[in-house]
Amino acid sequence: MIAFLSIALFSTVSAATIADAETARVTYSNCLVEFTTTQLDEKTGTGAFKKAAKTACSGEREAMISAIKKDEMTYGSSDDEATSFAIEEADGVLFAFTDSYAGYVSSSTRPVKQE
Repeated sequence: MIAFLSIALFSTVSAATIADAETARVTYSNCLVEFTTTQLDEKTGTGAFKKAAKTACSGEREAMISAIKKDEMTYGSSDDEATSFAIEEADGVLFAFTDSYAGYVSSSTRPVKQE
């Protein structure tokens, strides 16, 4: 009975931290949507955009990294492993925007926020 309750509690905690990590990822992504749209409206060049994007939405990026790190640590990752994974995930979100910027410019399209 105690084992069942422990598993149920761990599952609840894990689901909550996963939800926190996903919410933080969406928040960071949506902030980058706003940043990218502003840069597109200002007709910022691709190189300048890529440079500026690295420091855009820093609070949202740090919140995402923190939430993913917390999530990874609940699964037994070390602090270094969890941090490395969380940074890779945040870098992946950023890369999606920096890699797509030239395409947005050439097609006169805009990124769309996630819900």
